[in-house]
Amino acid sequence: MLKKYFGTKQFYREVSNIALPIMGQQFITTFVNLIDNVMIGSVGNIALTSVTVANRFFLIVNSVLFGLCGAAGIYIAQYYGAKKKEKCQEVFNINMVFSLGAAIFFTIAMFIFPKFAIQLFSQTPVIVDEAVNYLYFAKFTYIPFSISFTCMMTLRAVGINKIQLKVGTVAVLTNTLLNYCLIFGNLGFPELGIRGAAIATLIARLVEMTIYLVVLLKNRHFFKFDLSGMLHINKDLLGGIVHKALPLTMNEILFSVGQAMIFKSYIRCDEYLVASISVVDTVSNIMFIAFGGLSSAVSIMIGNKLGANLLDEARDNARKLLCFALMVSLTIGTCCFIVAPFIPNLYNVDVPIKETIIALVRIKSVMINIYAYNVCVFFILRAGGDVLSTMLMDAVFLWVAGVLVSTILSTYTSLSLITLYLIVESLDIIKLIIAIFFFKKERWVKNIAVVGD
Repeated sequence: MLKKYFGTKQFYREVSNIALPIMGQQFITTFVNLIDNVMIGSVGNIALTSVTVANRFFLIVNSVLFGLCGAAGIYIAQYYGAKKKEKCQEVFNINMVFSLGAAIFFTIAMFIFPKFAIQLFSQTPVIVDEAVNYLYFAKFTYIPFSISFTCMMTLRAVGINKIQLKVGTVAVLTNTLLNYCLIFGNLGFPELGIRGAAIATLIARLVEMTIYLVVLLKNRHFFKFDLSGMLHINKDLLGGIVHKALPLTMNEILFSVGQAMIFKSYIRCDEYLVASISVVDTVSNIMFIAFGGLSSAVSIMIGNKLGANLLDEARDNARKLLCFALMVSLTIGTCCFIVAPFIPNLYNVDVPIKETIIALVRIKSVMINIYAYNVCVFFILRAGGDVLSTMLMDAVFLWVAGVLVSTILSTYTSLSLITLYLIVESLDIIKLIIAIFFFKKERWVKNIAVVGD
């Protein structure tokens, strides 16, 4: 029984080799996001709320790219397992074209409708004006981010992880230093407030993109930046990828818009306390660092086995990775529950907001085991190309449960923000039951490297 759920030393060594560099990169990124959050929060409640609202659109961009890169990653991981390098490059070319197209679309949309976009979430004039100020520069980050994100996820799909850690370190250090200079006017720079934060992020994204392009142009890390290949893509392969990409990307769009709708419900419930959501999201990202590494381990260790037609080994890896995720999440959740009272002291916000931050962080800490299982099942299903199940348990469930419940309760009741947050987060228990059902059906246990060839 133990052998069924617990791996050998070699198994955990393989997981660590994949996961640790990614966790290191995400730790640096998330820790710097926390510093950014603290810096903006020191300007005041309005600044923190405005940036939180404006960044809802970056989260949508990020989700679309995640869907596109996720679909490409399914094929890349399995083609890599089948030792078909040229197919991996072709998938990368297709992925880059679609990612750039999505980023350009959102950038143009923010050019044309910035104020309208912000007013979808808040009607408070001072928050709208500050959010538009931030978005004035922030929208230019979408295109360089799309290039960097595509490179990062593509390299990750074949187990190349250390380069992302190095690039991420340079980018976040650049962002932090420029935030210090441009938000507060230090070292002779002008004091620009939240506009300074947006400019710092833009410069950091450009630095990150430049490094990735140089890496790919040197052609030393499996993939290359192939402009000719991007202009002359494999149409047969494109059809297979689009077949997977459409539901995955639609899932991510629906999921991110659904999250935005829930955020709007929190604003409707109590706009004054909604600044706490930004803090809790950042802390949650720190808690979820391990899941970023584990999700990559799931995608690679299961995708490669499926691509090599080792289906029983893929099943075995899935069980052991799920068990490992639960052990890791229990440890992380316990630590975060204990340190929750100290987190608000980093921010220059009012006492009610600090009390709300503590409560919301502890809700996240208690629920983290549920999140861990659901996330791992999501990536297991995705590794086998079971995109219908991933969509049903992810975006569809979010709208049927989270969006519907939060909208009704925030509109027709006078629940506190903490109570509404607890109810919405607890819905993941129902999602857990759905995840177990799809995992046991095993529609994900198939080799699409043969089907998609």
